[in-house]
Amino acid sequence: MRGYHYSTTKQLPERMLFELADLLALQLHERLGARVYMLPRSDVTELIMPFIDDLTFEDQRTVAWMIWHLFQDALELELEDER
Repeated sequence: MRGYHYSTTKQLPERMLFELADLLALQLHERLGARVYMLPRSDVTELIMPFIDDLTFEDQRTVAWMIWHLFQDALELELEDER
C-alpha cells in the first residue's frame, strides 16, 4: 500500500489516515506479535516509513503517532484482561 496514491491532494483525509494506520498496525502486529507494544514511536516510524514515504511529512508523523497510540491502547486492554 502506498499512502499518497490514495489521495488527489497533498494531504490525506482523516478517514484515510485512520484506515492506513489501522492496516499498517495490523501488519506490524502480525509480523512482530505482542512485541509491538514496547516499540517507541521512533521505531514505529522507521518500520512503516517504506510504506508512507510518499506522504507529506505531517501525514507521516500523524500515521506514526496513530499507530503508536493504537499499540498503547491495545497494551492497556491486554493488561486489563489479565487482571
